[in-house]
Amino acid sequence: MRTTKLERKGNSLEETQLLAALLRRAPEAVRQRRWGEFVSRYERLITSCVLKVLRRYGAVFSAEDLDDLVADVWVTLLRDDMKKLRQYDVERGFRIASFIGLVATNTTIDHLRSRQAEATPLDQVMEDYASLAQVAPRDAVEDREQAALAREALNRLSSDEREFVFEVFHSERSPEELARTLGVTTNTVYSRKFKVREKLARIVASLENEGLAA
Repeated sequence: MRTTKLERKGNSLEETQLLAALLRRAPEAVRQRRWGEFVSRYERLITSCVLKVLRRYGAVFSAEDLDDLVADVWVTLLRDDMKKLRQYDVERGFRIASFIGLVATNTTIDHLRSRQAEATPLDQVMEDYASLAQVAPRDAVEDREQAALAREALNRLSSDEREFVFEVFHSERSPEELARTLGVTTNTVYSRKFKVREKLARIVASLENEGLAA
Protein backbone atom coordinates (compact mmCIF):
# COMPACT_ATOMS: atom_id res chain seq x y z
CA MET A 1 0.00 0.00 0.00
CA ARG A 2 2.81 2.42 0.88
CA THR A 3 4.54 1.82 -2.45
CA THR A 4 1.31 2.50 -4.29
CA LYS A 5 0.90 5.83 -2.50
CA LEU A 6 4.45 6.86 -3.33
CA GLU A 7 4.01 6.02 -6.98
CA ARG A 8 0.77 7.98 -7.17
CA LYS A 9 2.71 11.04 -6.03
CA GLY A 10 4.96 10.76 -9.08
CA ASN A 11 7.73 8.63 -7.61
CA SER A 12 9.02 5.79 -9.73
CA LEU A 13 9.04 2.28 -8.34
CA GLU A 14 12.84 2.33 -8.50
CA GLU A 15 13.03 5.51 -6.42
CA THR A 16 10.58 4.16 -3.88
CA GLN A 17 12.36 0.86 -3.47
CA LEU A 18 15.78 2.52 -3.22
CA LEU A 19 14.70 4.87 -0.43
CA ALA A 20 12.89 2.10 1.47
CA ALA A 21 15.91 -0.20 1.19
CA LEU A 22 18.29 2.56 2.27
CA LEU A 23 16.32 3.25 5.44
CA ARG A 24 15.94 -0.40 6.44
CA ARG A 25 18.27 -1.89 9.03
CA ALA A 26 20.93 -3.93 7.26
CA PRO A 27 24.59 -4.96 7.57
CA GLU A 28 27.02 -2.10 7.04
CA ALA A 29 28.27 -3.42 3.71
CA VAL A 30 24.72 -3.55 2.37
CA ARG A 31 23.94 -0.04 3.60
CA GLN A 32 27.13 1.29 2.01
CA ARG A 33 26.14 -0.24 -1.32
CA ARG A 34 22.65 1.23 -1.12
CA TRP A 35 24.07 4.62 -0.18
CA GLY A 36 26.35 4.50 -3.23
CA GLU A 37 23.32 3.84 -5.44
CA PHE A 38 21.47 6.70 -3.77
CA VAL A 39 24.38 9.11 -4.35
CA SER A 40 24.68 8.09 -7.99
CA ARG A 41 20.98 8.71 -8.55
CA TYR A 42 20.74 12.15 -6.93
CA GLU A 43 24.21 13.74 -7.12
CA ARG A 44 23.43 15.73 -10.28
CA LEU A 45 20.17 16.97 -8.75
CA ILE A 46 21.89 18.12 -5.57
CA THR A 47 24.72 19.85 -7.45
CA SER A 48 22.18 21.61 -9.64
CA CYS A 49 20.19 22.85 -6.63
CA VAL A 50 23.31 24.14 -4.89
CA LEU A 51 24.39 25.98 -8.04
CA LYS A 52 20.97 27.59 -8.44
CA VAL A 53 21.11 29.00 -4.91
CA LEU A 54 24.66 30.33 -5.33
CA ARG A 55 23.75 32.05 -8.59
CA ARG A 56 20.45 33.38 -7.27
CA TYR A 57 22.24 35.10 -4.40
CA GLY A 58 25.20 36.22 -6.51
CA ALA A 59 27.64 34.27 -4.35
CA VAL A 60 31.28 34.05 -5.35
CA PHE A 61 32.49 30.47 -5.37
CA SER A 62 35.13 28.16 -6.78
CA ALA A 63 34.87 24.55 -7.89
CA GLU A 64 36.25 23.56 -4.49
CA ASP A 65 33.58 25.63 -2.72
CA LEU A 66 30.89 23.92 -4.78
CA ASP A 67 32.24 20.50 -3.87
CA ASP A 68 32.27 21.45 -0.18
CA LEU A 69 28.68 22.67 -0.29
CA VAL A 70 27.49 19.53 -2.07
CA ALA A 71 29.32 17.48 0.56
CA ASP A 72 27.48 19.45 3.26
CA VAL A 73 24.17 18.35 1.75
CA TRP A 74 25.23 14.70 1.82
CA VAL A 75 26.31 15.08 5.44
CA THR A 76 22.93 16.62 6.26
CA LEU A 77 21.17 13.66 4.68
CA LEU A 78 23.38 11.15 6.54
CA ARG A 79 23.34 12.84 9.93
CA ASP A 80 21.62 11.16 12.89
CA ASP A 81 20.93 7.87 11.11
CA MET A 82 19.53 9.68 8.07
CA LYS A 83 16.99 11.53 10.17
CA LYS A 84 16.26 14.01 7.39
CA LEU A 85 15.43 11.28 4.88
CA ARG A 86 13.23 9.56 7.46
CA GLN A 87 11.21 12.76 7.68
CA TYR A 88 10.09 12.39 4.07
CA ASP A 89 6.31 12.16 4.00
CA VAL A 90 4.55 11.46 0.73
CA GLU A 91 1.34 12.96 2.07
CA ARG A 92 2.91 16.42 1.97
CA GLY A 93 2.81 16.26 -1.81
CA PHE A 94 6.53 16.18 -2.54
CA ARG A 95 8.19 13.68 -4.83
CA ILE A 96 11.31 12.10 -3.34
CA ALA A 97 13.51 14.04 -5.78
CA SER A 98 11.72 17.30 -4.92
CA PHE A 99 12.22 16.66 -1.22
CA ILE A 100 15.94 16.02 -1.69
CA GLY A 101 16.21 19.14 -3.83
CA LEU A 102 14.54 21.14 -1.05
CA VAL A 103 17.03 19.81 1.49
CA ALA A 104 19.91 20.81 -0.80
CA THR A 105 18.44 24.28 -1.33
CA ASN A 106 17.82 24.94 2.37
CA THR A 107 21.25 23.63 3.39
CA THR A 108 22.97 25.97 0.93
CA ILE A 109 20.86 28.97 1.98
CA ASP A 110 21.71 28.28 5.64
CA HIS A 111 25.40 28.19 4.73
CA LEU A 112 25.21 31.55 2.93
CA ARG A 113 23.33 33.13 5.83
CA SER A 114 25.96 31.91 8.29
CA ARG A 115 28.65 33.69 6.23
CA GLN A 116 26.69 36.87 5.56
CA ALA A 117 27.66 38.68 8.75
CA GLU A 118 31.39 38.28 8.17
CA ALA A 119 31.25 38.77 4.39
CA THR A 120 29.19 41.96 4.19
CA PRO A 121 31.65 44.39 5.82
CA LEU A 122 34.51 43.10 3.65
CA ASP A 123 32.43 43.38 0.49
CA GLN A 124 31.68 46.99 1.35
CA VAL A 125 35.39 47.72 1.80
CA MET A 126 36.23 46.05 -1.51
CA GLU A 127 33.67 48.10 -3.40
CA ASP A 128 35.53 51.23 -2.30
CA TYR A 129 39.06 50.01 -3.02
CA ALA A 130 39.39 51.13 -6.62
CA SER A 131 38.31 54.71 -5.96
CA LEU A 132 40.35 55.32 -2.81
CA ALA A 133 43.31 56.74 -4.70
CA GLN A 134 41.15 59.36 -6.44
CA VAL A 135 38.38 60.14 -3.96
CA ALA A 136 39.13 61.87 -0.68
CA PRO A 137 37.43 60.28 2.33
CA ARG A 138 34.67 62.18 4.13
CA ASP A 139 35.40 64.07 7.35
CA ALA A 140 33.89 61.47 9.66
CA VAL A 141 36.51 59.71 11.77
CA GLU A 142 35.02 56.32 10.97
CA ASP A 143 35.22 57.02 7.22
CA ARG A 144 38.86 58.07 7.48
CA GLU A 145 39.72 54.95 9.44
CA GLN A 146 37.88 52.73 6.97
CA ALA A 147 39.66 54.36 4.03
CA ALA A 148 43.07 53.98 5.68
CA LEU A 149 42.36 50.32 6.37
CA ALA A 150 41.23 49.74 2.80
CA ARG A 151 44.27 51.50 1.30
CA GLU A 152 46.69 49.54 3.46
CA ALA A 153 44.97 46.22 2.66
CA LEU A 154 45.02 47.02 -1.04
CA ASN A 155 48.72 47.90 -0.90
CA ARG A 156 49.50 44.43 0.47
CA LEU A 157 48.09 42.76 -2.63
CA SER A 158 50.27 42.08 -5.66
CA SER A 159 49.94 44.46 -8.62
CA ASP A 160 48.02 41.80 -10.56
CA GLU A 161 45.62 41.30 -7.66
CA ARG A 162 45.03 45.04 -7.32
CA GLU A 163 44.27 45.30 -11.03
CA PHE A 164 41.86 42.38 -10.73
CA VAL A 165 40.06 44.06 -7.81
CA PHE A 166 39.75 47.26 -9.84
CA GLU A 167 38.25 45.44 -12.82
CA VAL A 168 35.76 43.44 -10.73
CA PHE A 169 34.65 45.96 -8.11
CA HIS A 170 35.16 49.36 -9.72
CA SER A 171 34.67 48.74 -13.43
CA GLU A 172 31.99 46.18 -12.49
CA ARG A 173 32.90 43.93 -15.38
CA SER A 174 30.97 40.69 -15.51
CA PRO A 175 32.86 37.42 -14.93
CA GLU A 176 32.04 36.41 -18.50
CA GLU A 177 33.49 39.62 -19.97
CA LEU A 178 36.56 39.46 -17.76
CA ALA A 179 37.13 35.81 -18.71
CA ARG A 180 37.14 36.74 -22.40
CA THR A 181 39.60 39.56 -21.80
CA LEU A 182 41.98 37.44 -19.75
CA GLY A 183 41.65 34.39 -21.98
CA VAL A 184 40.51 32.13 -19.12
CA THR A 185 37.31 30.31 -18.19
CA THR A 186 34.51 31.95 -16.23
CA ASN A 187 35.07 29.44 -13.43
CA THR A 188 38.66 30.64 -13.18
CA VAL A 189 37.44 34.21 -12.71
CA TYR A 190 35.02 33.09 -9.98
CA SER A 191 37.79 31.12 -8.29
CA ARG A 192 40.22 34.04 -8.41
CA LYS A 193 37.60 36.44 -7.08
CA PHE A 194 36.95 34.11 -4.15
CA LYS A 195 40.67 33.70 -3.40
CA VAL A 196 41.35 37.45 -3.54
CA ARG A 197 38.42 38.15 -1.22
CA GLU A 198 39.65 35.51 1.23
CA LYS A 199 43.16 37.01 1.11
CA LEU A 200 41.78 40.48 1.78
CA ALA A 201 39.77 39.11 4.70
CA ARG A 202 42.98 37.78 6.24
CA ILE A 203 44.80 41.07 5.59
CA VAL A 204 42.01 43.16 7.12
CA ALA A 205 41.88 40.92 10.18
CA SER A 206 45.65 41.19 10.56
CA LEU A 207 45.58 44.99 10.22
CA GLU A 208 42.85 45.30 12.80
CA ASN A 209 44.88 43.17 15.20
CA GLU A 210 47.91 45.37 14.57
CA GLY A 211 45.86 48.47 15.32
CA LEU A 212 46.57 50.13 11.96
CA ALA A 213 42.93 51.13 11.58
CA ALA A 214 43.00 53.17 14.74
